[in-house]
Amino acid sequence: MKVDRSKLKKSSSEVPLGCGWLIEKLQKCSNEELLPVLRGVESWNYGKCELYHWIYVLDRFDTILEEAAKKDEDKWVLPCDLAENSHIQELVVWVLHFTTLLVEHSFSRHLYSSVEHLIALLSSTSMTIVLAVLNLLYMFSKRSNFITRLAVAPRQALLTRLINLAEPWGGKDNGFGLAQCCQDLPLSTFPENATTLHYEFYGEHQQSSSQQQSTQPLQQTGGDSPTSSSGSGCRGNNSIITIHIDNMQNISKSPAQVMEELMQVYKVPTEKQEGILLY
Repeated sequence: MKVDRSKLKKSSSEVPLGCGWLIEKLQKCSNEELLPVLRGVESWNYGKCELYHWIYVLDRFDTILEEAAKKDEDKWVLPCDLAENSHIQELVVWVLHFTTLLVEHSFSRHLYSSVEHLIALLSSTSMTIVLAVLNLLYMFSKRSNFITRLAVAPRQALLTRLINLAEPWGGKDNGFGLAQCCQDLPLSTFPENATTLHYEFYGEHQQSSSQQQSTQPLQQTGGDSPTSSSGSGCRGNNSIITIHIDNMQNISKSPAQVMEELMQVYKVPTEKQEGILLY
């Protein structure tokens, strides 16, 4: 959301000359000119000042992040992840990079108010965007108590998203970990189940033969077709529902597209859905 000006106290500090010039340039340049301007700021040489002086720039960035992260209620593909929006994806990455530098070289960081868009962008299928968001969050946690001072709802949403991102990275029980995943290693060096989606949840028995067939759009370029089943365990009126897809790397669709098709088949509780996307 935009910076809430009703709660702002006018700053008594002066804007450093370098910052003032850059603020004016970022405010006045057109959307077409914005990306080249941001690309030109790879490091910070503009002095340190209050974030208050940057609120109009931050509002402009907020609009960009909102448009990139806003999706329909029943959709999982973010606008920035659509093939025709590659220019938006690049702009988002540079906005996040610039904001990270700005946060590092400013104070009064509590004024930043685009956290809900950062949370949404952590679900992007672009690892470049996810990394840019994580870098910004790291800078906030490193330089201030910004994250711990967030309201309960956004703070919990952020922590949940970060936990869901961290949990699927192998571990000793699965024979591989995050460090191994970060290396450019052949797939054969990982266990066979490294690219398997296996997710269980309690839900109403919902798999009919027609619904089973509806998983077939998840066609793979090699290997077996996706499979799914309902387990025998139960809790009250619910049974264990299992989603099992082997060789996810062979599916020629983005994780968000796969997620949308799975949600057409399974009635996954809302609080569990994000865990599947980031699995």
